[in-house]
Amino acid sequence: MNELGIVILHFNTPGDVERNLKAIIKADIPAKTEIVVVNNGGHNANSKISPASHKNLNVRFFDISNKGFSQGNNYGIAKLNSEYIAMVNPDIEIEKDTFKIILDYFKKHPKVGIIAPRLIYPTGKVQDNYRVFPRPFDLIIKRIPFLRKRFTERMRKYLMWDKSPEKNEAVDWLTGAFQVVSQKCWNSVGPNNEYYFLFMSDVEICRKAWEKNFEVHYVGESKARHNESRLSEGGIKDIFKKKTMRIHVSDAVKYFIKHLFRKLPNNCPSCQIKQKA
Repeated sequence: MNELGIVILHFNTPGDVERNLKAIIKADIPAKTEIVVVNNGGHNANSKISPASHKNLNVRFFDISNKGFSQGNNYGIAKLNSEYIAMVNPDIEIEKDTFKIILDYFKKHPKVGIIAPRLIYPTGKVQDNYRVFPRPFDLIIKRIPFLRKRFTERMRKYLMWDKSPEKNEAVDWLTGAFQVVSQKCWNSVGPNNEYYFLFMSDVEICRKAWEKNFEVHYVGESKARHNESRLSEGGIKDIFKKKTMRIHVSDAVKYFIKHLFRKLPNNCPSCQIKQKA
């Protein structure tokens, strides 16, 4: 078995994948690391990736039809045989010690099943890739400026504005741009739910991890560059302009209907705070 398996799922963006792989070449990764690059959209985009970008890396390439983010990652993970599984967006560039810090953290914290590092945009701004489990009204408030002003404290809690991005700690859930899952956890909570096309599978898999008594941790000590903004960003007007926003709404509706009468796991951090209050 390999120590680390990495899935890079892209949608016809060979340039992003090249930069991603070049960063991995320079990084401290285990000797037994395998990488699967999945192009989720055809057009033979993988053939445009320069061999120089993955020299001396153990990489396999697959082109599949686009059936969604969840399905594409599941396809890649099924090709792996690794102790730890990383799902990494193509527009991510890791630092030299990104994976070393994460893997060391797993070994020191055996209850942890899912980890994400601190993600930093090219502007230097830290991405809020950690959240409290959402309620339907949270997503509505987030999209409408006057509601964000009216319910500032609710947004502060949901988006964890008071959290230090440098601090390592347990969180409810981590966005799917970069998640690392132990094989033990994956066997218990995976695969990603293909009921969702692009969003909410990251929320659900973290929720399942807490339900199965695996912890979800944000490790701010580990860092990576994220070269794009979130696909789900935008206001209420963008629902009519952006296809990704309409997909986000559709996936969110599916998620909330599925979990309508289900309680959040009692051991997740936000629930623990409620119980102490």
